[in-house]
Amino acid sequence: MARQLHFRHAMQTFSQDLRSALRSFVKNPLFTAVVVLSLGLGIGANTAIFTLTDQVLLRLLPVKEPRTLVQLKVLGEMWGASRGAPEFIFSHPMFLDLRQPASAVFTGLMARFSTRATLRLGEEAELAAVELVSGDYFEVLGVGAAVGRTLTSSDNVRPGAHPVVVLGYRYWKERCNADPTLVGKTIRVDDHPMTVVGVSQAGFDGLDGTEPVAARIPLMMKSWMTPNWDDLNNRRSTWLQVFGRLRPGVSAAQAQVVLDGVYHNFLLEETKEGFFTKTPPEAAQSLLKQRLVVAPAARGFTQMRQAVEKPLRVLTVLVGLVLLIACANVSSLLLARAEVRRKEMAVRLAMGASRARLLRQLLVESLALSLCGGALGTLLSIWCSDFMVRFMKVEDHALSIVTTPDLRILAFTAIVSLLTGVLFGFIPAWRATRLDLAPTLKDQGGRVTAGAGHLRLRRALVVAQVALSVLLLVGAGLFGRSLGRLRAVDPGFQVSNVVAFTVDPSLNGYAQDRVGPFFRSLESTLRSTAGVQNVALTGIRMLASEEWHAGVRIEGYQPRPGESLSPLSNGVSGTYFETIGLPLLAGRTFDERDAASQWKVAIINRAFALKYFGRVNVVGRRIALAEGSRTPPDTEVIGVVENAKYLSLRETPKAQVFWPYQRFLALTGGLHVMVRTQQDPGLAMPVLRQAVARLDAGLPVFDMRTLEAQREESLAQDRLLASLALAFSTLAALLAALGLYGILAYMVQARTNEIGIRMALGAGQGSIVWMVARQLLLMVGIGAALGMAAASGLVRLVSSQLYGMAAADPASFALALGLLAVVGAAAGLVPSIRAARVDPIQALKYE
Repeated sequence: MARQLHFRHAMQTFSQDLRSALRSFVKNPLFTAVVVLSLGLGIGANTAIFTLTDQVLLRLLPVKEPRTLVQLKVLGEMWGASRGAPEFIFSHPMFLDLRQPASAVFTGLMARFSTRATLRLGEEAELAAVELVSGDYFEVLGVGAAVGRTLTSSDNVRPGAHPVVVLGYRYWKERCNADPTLVGKTIRVDDHPMTVVGVSQAGFDGLDGTEPVAARIPLMMKSWMTPNWDDLNNRRSTWLQVFGRLRPGVSAAQAQVVLDGVYHNFLLEETKEGFFTKTPPEAAQSLLKQRLVVAPAARGFTQMRQAVEKPLRVLTVLVGLVLLIACANVSSLLLARAEVRRKEMAVRLAMGASRARLLRQLLVESLALSLCGGALGTLLSIWCSDFMVRFMKVEDHALSIVTTPDLRILAFTAIVSLLTGVLFGFIPAWRATRLDLAPTLKDQGGRVTAGAGHLRLRRALVVAQVALSVLLLVGAGLFGRSLGRLRAVDPGFQVSNVVAFTVDPSLNGYAQDRVGPFFRSLESTLRSTAGVQNVALTGIRMLASEEWHAGVRIEGYQPRPGESLSPLSNGVSGTYFETIGLPLLAGRTFDERDAASQWKVAIINRAFALKYFGRVNVVGRRIALAEGSRTPPDTEVIGVVENAKYLSLRETPKAQVFWPYQRFLALTGGLHVMVRTQQDPGLAMPVLRQAVARLDAGLPVFDMRTLEAQREESLAQDRLLASLALAFSTLAALLAALGLYGILAYMVQARTNEIGIRMALGAGQGSIVWMVARQLLLMVGIGAALGMAAASGLVRLVSSQLYGMAAADPASFALALGLLAVVGAAAGLVPSIRAARVDPIQALKYE
């Protein structure tokens, strides 16, 4: 009973304090608005970053016991054709070989391959992300069905014999109106009829996080989905990601010991037959140096996380600094408000209230303010998260992230708000209740009489704001200048007036013998379209994070031991170089003469020529598109072109080979089309779509954009860092200006009598202004010095995100100091004018 009475009394007291706090907020709307807005911006930015960090880096996959899920990867030189990040992919035969020995340490082993396909429901067709998966995919993950059933091992036995599909829950809900009767019906996938057997469980979008998977299809149906390359039985074609689930009591390290030995034995057998019987001994030796690694996969496919991990960590530091500045500013405001309430606190203490009681009330006010700031921050975080998701892309796909706050995000915001309330509220509350009652009660003028300790604390808070602002201003300068340098980089080709789009006839069921004639017709049709200056075909779109490595042998070049000759490659038409403005340095480009040689020709870039031949004019030399082959190189180099950026604007020139696109079509049925226009590219886009539709009205045209837009998209993460750093540093500077203004205005008010005496004794307005300016310069100077010292160390952490500049960039530091000087001058202007206009007579009467 006593405990209940105590709890009831505590709740009543809390209720009274809360009502008192709300009345105080209503009476001081400007103060309340400034505090809530400051905290809302700081908390909102932190919540937005946490939303992305949680889903990309922290949140576990929505699968059964995610911590026991692992991914297999390979370290070492790769030999053969690779589709994807080489270290994360395996051939289908190797996957099958590993399943039996893996059963000793895994309860199951499954594989997946992501691609895109045209899904047609009735008359509507849509290009969507799909996965080819092994039959035990859902069983290993522990993912069930929302409707119908999932795939099983019996759905993945014979090639081409299992035309079934499991739809993703989000696709089923958003595109199929969550129609349960769809199960058992037939849809068309790349114009092939497939039966819908189920819908995967809600919340499971996939393993890599780039975009929700619309459908999952058995691996044995690969010939339907990729008709131009099957490779189910090709040991030197790696394309599958492999995942397993550890047995109870087995660690990833233990599983790696077992499987690494098994994997080495399989490689040893492979070197004795097939591909490696035709290669030099060095090739087999290099292969045998590969190691199999078992990596944790509780958070999904790690390549996606690696692409965005560093930007997220940098942004986390930036928003943390903003929140600290906001807290320091609010603490300074509360200290100033405590001076105004000194008489109120003294009266309550004199009437018998305990210091603990007053301290509790002031903390309740602080917590109420922080919770209001947290509520505002939650709303702001939704907008901020949406903004950042649009910037953060992986392989041309926006991240599949839900920005609506869930319980985890709301819990994070609540915890940050409560900690913030305690952080900025405790010291002002503690100092507000430490009063000397007699002098305070005798004070009839209401003037500010704070002690030196109070003033030093507020000065320290302002100095801290200035120092943290310098950190953010320097960071904004670094990221902004880095972005500017990247935009000024010459990609090696002309990006103006070029439209690029992708067409894949295999998505509409075109057999391989129809794909070549289709692209020849498409070239002819587009070239005759009004406003088109030139047309080209390419397998790889530059600056789009697309990558194709092809193994080669080079005439007269002896590889170093273990060296893998796999330069960057592309398949292009003869007009490609003219269309994008890539200069030809020697020789010629592809033309119809090369068909007679079965396209045994190639064009190399200057980096390739210098690295492997030692000079640029190497027309007539030979290479071979067959890494490690003992046969003499049979492909003639017919031209050399200038270097150009391939993956990103950051890269240094790398060796590159251009093959006729007819060779590329043997690997995939789709190509990118490059069109140089004589008019505004935006106006040309509908015309180009119509031209494709004239050949095949049902063929999807996707990823249509200008090369200029492609270049800007390649800078998305750099632009995100620069934009948010600028926004956060601007906010920090405003908060620092507010803090400086507050402390200077407070000092002028506290020293009004002193100013009056000085002026009565003959001091001029200039000396009074200098008295205020001296305090301003002291705080700004100390804060700037501390900030610069901290910035010199901190910016080293972001050096990997910068391009073409040192972390200690003098221009960025100078820019930060210049902006800080402007902020300081603006903050000190009004207090200085007020000090200079003090009436000595009124000031002496005030005393």
